[in-house]
This record gives sequence, C-alpha cells and structure tokens, in this order.
Amino acid sequence: MDRYIFKGFPIYDQVAFAKLEQLFNENRSLIMASMPWLVAELIEDFGFRVALEFIYQHGGRKIYLKNDRADLARKMDLNISHRLHDRILHFSSSSGYVEIPSPWGVSESIRRAMIMGDYSKGMNREEIRQTYGLSSRALTNIFSVNRG
Repeated sequence: MDRYIFKGFPIYDQVAFAKLEQLFNENRSLIMASMPWLVAELIEDFGFRVALEFIYQHGGRKIYLKNDRADLARKMDLNISHRLHDRILHFSSSSGYVEIPSPWGVSESIRRAMIMGDYSKGMNREEIRQTYGLSSRALTNIFSVNRG
C-alpha cells in the first residue's frame, strides 16, 4: 500500500497545493503560530512548499543528531544553515533525536488554525462545519481543545 494516500497534503495535486499555499500566504502568522517548531523553522528557512514536501517525505521519523551540521544536512537532504542546525540541536530531545512531525498532524494544525481564524472573523459554527466538512462532534472537539 502506498503511504501517500493517508498523508493529508495535496502534494501531487498541484492545483490543490497552490490553493493551500495561497491560504498560507494570506494567513501566515495564524498558521505559523499553530505549526510544530520544526515545521515553522523549515518554513522560515526554505519556504512553505519545500518544508511541506520535506514533512511529506520524512514525517513520522526520528533523525539522530550529531553535532555535525553536514551530517544533518545529508540526512535531511536539505542545505541546513548553521542557525537552523543550532536551533534543531537546542530543541531536540535529550536522547539526541529530532522527531519529524507527521504530515497528517501538520495538515490538521493548518486546518485548525484556519477554523479558529474564520471563527474569530465572525463565521458561525454551522458555516465552519459546512466549509471544512466537519461533523458537529468534531467541531465541538476542536472548540473544546482550543478553549482549554
């Protein structure tokens, strides 16, 4: 079975990905605030598309870190800057690994950020439910999590 069907990003649908990228550009601060730290760092250094393609390919994995930037760059297949290498070392686990967030989790973070943004702009719950294709229960769960 191909893993990509469960990933949550429209990587291979260029029209859908372009729409997602446009939503990101229009709501950058809202979405960036909802991203896992590593994804936000990758977006800052490489841009939205490259960061999401990386997450799509490597999400859900752990990468062992050495204090060697070139080794990490090779493992991630990205030209990691010294600044980003230092940030990854700083925020990685004490066991020396960095966990790559799952594509599905990142996709859900973007969706939740957009839902909360639309709600704060005055969209009511029924409009949000219909716009985002949520069940009433799923919508209630989203709002109860964001309240606490």
